[in-house]
Amino acid sequence: MMPNDSYRPIDMQTRTARTARTKAWAFLSIATICFAAACSNLLDVKSPDAIDPGSLEIPANASLLVNSAIGDFFCTYGSYVVASGLMSGELEDGTLTAARWSYDRRDLDPNESLYSTDDCTSLGTYTPISTSRFTADHALGLLEGWSDTDVSDRQELIAKAATFAGYSRILLGEGFCTAAIDLGPQLTSQQIFELAIGKFDTAVTAAQTAGVDSLVNLALVGRARAELDAGNKAAAATDAALVPSGFVYYVTSDKGTAQRENRVYSENNAGHSVTIAPAYRGLGDPRVPVTDEHRAAGDEQTPLFTQGKYIDGSASIPLASYIEAQLILAEATGGSGAITILNNLRSTASLAPLASSSDPAVINADIGQERARWLWLQGTHYFDVRRLGLPLVPAAGTPYTPEYTKGGEYGSQTCMPIPAVETNNNPNARNPPAG
Repeated sequence: MMPNDSYRPIDMQTRTARTARTKAWAFLSIATICFAAACSNLLDVKSPDAIDPGSLEIPANASLLVNSAIGDFFCTYGSYVVASGLMSGELEDGTLTAARWSYDRRDLDPNESLYSTDDCTSLGTYTPISTSRFTADHALGLLEGWSDTDVSDRQELIAKAATFAGYSRILLGEGFCTAAIDLGPQLTSQQIFELAIGKFDTAVTAAQTAGVDSLVNLALVGRARAELDAGNKAAAATDAALVPSGFVYYVTSDKGTAQRENRVYSENNAGHSVTIAPAYRGLGDPRVPVTDEHRAAGDEQTPLFTQGKYIDGSASIPLASYIEAQLILAEATGGSGAITILNNLRSTASLAPLASSSDPAVINADIGQERARWLWLQGTHYFDVRRLGLPLVPAAGTPYTPEYTKGGEYGSQTCMPIPAVETNNNPNARNPPAG
């Protein structure tokens, strides 16, 4: 059973992101009007033609604003895990819907709408990530403008908003070659990671002030991940070493709603729209439980293999953990120390130890494999392919797909291009970053 996060409000765990925010704001507005007019029934009040969002952005609604931003991220994260899983070779498309194939084929065109403007229930990536980044930033800005007197749990809420502002930037930097923020210029992944680190700095300080250890650890793992992404191994090692054994923060799910359901389960086990890619079948590794269903996926051609990591549509997805912190520490440490850390982790799953080695290439391959197994279907492998120089599977130029020809060849994209919808509508982002 997944442990509950005691600091996480129950209403956030069950709230659908944008829908819930709209309903809640509407209710708050009507209730406020009703109170002023001494109504006996909410139905006595006619809904106004338009509600000024600013009227709802008040200290009394601080928790609602932050929880709504977190809800946006949770939906975004599920979509990103599946989309990046297709791009990185963890998953394989099993539909007849050609619009989805470019994720799997690694040849996204900037003019495609699926990855650029579709929402998080439709495997969109750029717009959902940008939305969750904006809502977290906006909530954080409001909180920083209020005082602790205005909002009693302000420091805890700042920690949450800053943390998810940071994680949204991680997804943007890891998933995209370049991206823009708030109508600004195109930024490189490196620049975006540096911005993420700044948000996590804020989160760590606020969480420590609030005295919420779970939030401190969540922000530490996020900052260590961003630091490793940015190439600052020393800082990453320092933060990762502080995360205690047993820590896990989960992105919760709810199979009862489209926005909240576990996207991996709904796409693979329930919808048969994706199958587990060949490289992850039959490994005999408890970290990568896969079942051959002895039937075809939705296209009636691709063999259906299902994952067993997430048991149903309400299963939670780890976002940050002690295991990930240790993997970061291993990579940042390098050498024989890395193998020791990896073997300590392997022992917890009753796996045989890796052979000792002083060859950097062997150690790098071991780190890549251990990350791929421990963090399978958690949204990290796509950037690992780019960052660690892992081989593309299937190789670029291979006919698409391995089982039967859908058309074209596998491409060589290790990051998604900035969408045309951004460069066409944001005049500041029409030119790639200098250098």
